[in-house]
Amino acid sequence: MHLLVIGAFTQIDLQHGAWALAGPFLLLLFYFIAWLRIGPEPKPGPLVARYEPPEGLSPAATRYIAKGTTDARSFAAVIAELAVRGCIRVEPIGGKYRLSRLMCGRDALEALAPEEKRTLGLLFEDAPVIELSGSMDQHNSAQNGRYIFHIHEELTKQFSGKYFTRHSGIIALGVLMTFVAALPSATFASGKDPFDAIFFTVWILFCGLILGLMIEISFLPAWKNALGTGIGVLKLLPGTAAIALFVGVIIFMMNKLSGEISLWFDAMLAAFLLINLGWAPLLKRRSLLGRQVADQIAGFRQFLEKVETDPLNRLEPGQQLPPKMDRFLPFAIALDVKEAWGDHLAETFLATSVMVED
Repeated sequence: MHLLVIGAFTQIDLQHGAWALAGPFLLLLFYFIAWLRIGPEPKPGPLVARYEPPEGLSPAATRYIAKGTTDARSFAAVIAELAVRGCIRVEPIGGKYRLSRLMCGRDALEALAPEEKRTLGLLFEDAPVIELSGSMDQHNSAQNGRYIFHIHEELTKQFSGKYFTRHSGIIALGVLMTFVAALPSATFASGKDPFDAIFFTVWILFCGLILGLMIEISFLPAWKNALGTGIGVLKLLPGTAAIALFVGVIIFMMNKLSGEISLWFDAMLAAFLLINLGWAPLLKRRSLLGRQVADQIAGFRQFLEKVETDPLNRLEPGQQLPPKMDRFLPFAIALDVKEAWGDHLAETFLATSVMVED
């Protein structure tokens, strides 16, 4: 008799578990179909040599669009562009670089891209002459990482959502499906008084999704940047403590639900959260405009490789930048065209900086 009762309860529990996981399975199927319909990013077009960079794009912006990153080479390209514009003088000295602020004209300042203006202000906020070094000490790591962080921030302000898309509408529909599936489940699974189950379910899903998006989009990149540069660690601690508190509350509420309903219901909610948050970054694509501009950048890079490489390579790492150096040097640095000065400058800061992705 006892064996029959245990067998009956086991069968019911397994059936309940299959029912609970049906919703997450359908959501997973929805995202998979959406992913298939979105398809891969637009394919590169024919490579056509261009003799000028795409209109309106700075050297750092061309790297951001072509590579989707901001890194030490982006910083080197900004410095080179400031030198081309006559705003700074760059002097290599024993593995370091001495940067001197020059009094360039108003037209030159107005022609600077937002990230170049911001970097110029940051470089000389304390003195008109500074030295940049790739030393691994804490000061240099924090200093170099700070410049890269602010360059990326300015580029994100200008181009976020223009050259890359996250397909937010699909994600919003997936979240709506999550609530549509979870709330009736909470209503019918909780017995005569479903109010508590509905309240806990809404709170867990809403806060869990918001919290997960904050972690994915903001806190993980911020912590990665802070740990790599040594900047802003203390500022992140209060926010991290608040997130930890909310995670604790979510765990507490899920524990309450498991007592009132079942562990299978908790598993369903956890699966809903993980599926939504896991698919969000997988739906990111380069936009059609982003593909077109990336093709233009590739054509310009081909021109730099074939026509400009030799003149640029004559500029050795230990040589001072000439006042009228080639205006394409910053773009050659940004687009990885091999040339001695840009390679040396980027490598100087590579070990003490981090890459920031869009």
